[in-house]
Amino acid sequence: MPISRRALVAAGQAVLATPASAEAEAFPVRPLRMLVPFAPGGPLDINGRPLAEEMGRALGQTVVFENKPGANGIVATQQVATAKPDGYTLLYTTGSFVGNMVFSLVPLPYDPQKDLAPVTLVSRGNGMLLVGRASLPAQNMAELVALAKSKPGGLSCAMTGIGNITHLGPEQFKEFTGADLLTLVMQGTGPAITAMLSDQVDLTFSTLPPAEPHLRAGRLRCFGYTGERRMLAFPDVPTMRELGYPDWVLIGMGGLWTTGGTPRARVDVLQRAVATAVATPLMQRLLCEAETEAAPVSPAAFASFLEQELAMQRRIARRIGMLKE
Repeated sequence: MPISRRALVAAGQAVLATPASAEAEAFPVRPLRMLVPFAPGGPLDINGRPLAEEMGRALGQTVVFENKPGANGIVATQQVATAKPDGYTLLYTTGSFVGNMVFSLVPLPYDPQKDLAPVTLVSRGNGMLLVGRASLPAQNMAELVALAKSKPGGLSCAMTGIGNITHLGPEQFKEFTGADLLTLVMQGTGPAITAMLSDQVDLTFSTLPPAEPHLRAGRLRCFGYTGERRMLAFPDVPTMRELGYPDWVLIGMGGLWTTGGTPRARVDVLQRAVATAVATPLMQRLLCEAETEAAPVSPAAFASFLEQELAMQRRIARRIGMLKE
């Protein structure tokens, strides 16, 4: 029986459509980009590059790691928010994602709750170190507070942006100690550490990895820790609670987002890749050394965590008179 021309055309279209359709369903089929909105040398840089590599192995594709500092993370976040919603552009950042919703001095050029899709919480930290230059004439927290109170305008303290954890630390310092601080915005923890080493800045709040080698070499001094328990790496450093500030606890986090509207199946693929990555011996070691722990929750659980984080940051903002209602 002869085959009609219409049948041949339909059959040809079906054959041509099959590979494209299969490729559309497969994910990922090309390299991905992971944007980190801070300068090289900071905590997300130290464990973010290995995270990208381990995710790449889990996904079978390269995950290209890119530092995109600027505007406390807004520059990188906007780039992810406006990308094609296909799961190929990722944002790895801190609680500053939420902080910008509360503290940003300018309207955000994206809707954080619509234009970004939460993938997973990557890690939770145990606290922040209050570190200072070794040349400061203070050996402990009591002497540091007295020194800050004796200086007009207070000591200088570097932070990496408005509303992130390095900003919340100085604001809590001012609230709990009654001493003032002059806060200076820098593009990352790495530049903040460098500024202290050159005696240009007095203090900063930092996670462990960027500060540890300088603390051990005596180039920096640690005055206290905002975690719920003491650090494993520096067990002699007291927590802020132990120093007489019972309400002073500040814990960091790292999370992964992709573009809002990305198909849920692809978001789930990314979440599973993170879970696989943080379970590797390399990532377990790096997270432990950073005094953090892996926390690869589901996208829904991460979204719930972010709501709690938003409520917490609003409480802090209200307490220090910076809440934007």
